[in-house]
Amino acid sequence: MINYSIVMRGNPTDKTVAKKAYASAQYSEVMDINRFAEHIASHGCVYKRSDIVAILTMSVDCMREQLLAGQKIQLGDLGSFYISINSIGAASAKEFNPAIHIRRLNVNWTCGQRFGELLEEAEFNLVATRSAARAVVKALKAGKTTVDLTGATGGGEDAGGGSNPGGGSDGDQGENPFRMKRKDKREKINMFFCLKNAANHSV
Repeated sequence: MINYSIVMRGNPTDKTVAKKAYASAQYSEVMDINRFAEHIASHGCVYKRSDIVAILTMSVDCMREQLLAGQKIQLGDLGSFYISINSIGAASAKEFNPAIHIRRLNVNWTCGQRFGELLEEAEFNLVATRSAARAVVKALKAGKTTVDLTGATGGGEDAGGGSNPGGGSDGDQGENPFRMKRKDKREKINMFFCLKNAANHSV
């Protein structure tokens, strides 16, 4: 299940165009290398979690080595990894000096076929934005029964995903669990439901 929030975004090249609603992915938590290795081991793998962590760690070292050697690394369905260069311009090709003009090396990933087909199998769950959830948690701690969410539903900080203490449904046909109702730019919150969804998340 992929959590997403709805954010309003304008056109950066044309400020006169009205903002539109877009989906922004919200990951529920971060799975570190140890938990990921444990998950692999749970799928009937013959290797132990510690062995898998060692292999993944060694893979990173070897990939770094080969990328610095100018290789493009293709790992089947995982995809391809390769280097691109960020540089500033020199007045001429003769004056170009890598030590001066190359500012950064970027490691790029191109997904394999199985990652390219994620949309076909994905299911989506609407949750609140991170900024709205933080506002609710802050209000709960302050003992308030209403929350001013003006400006907390924009697209800035929630773009690109992030931990979100939302999710689920209060039984009202899959609505946003915060059950927001607008009135004079303030939105009343069902505090019981907010507490249920936000209590396990820190601000």
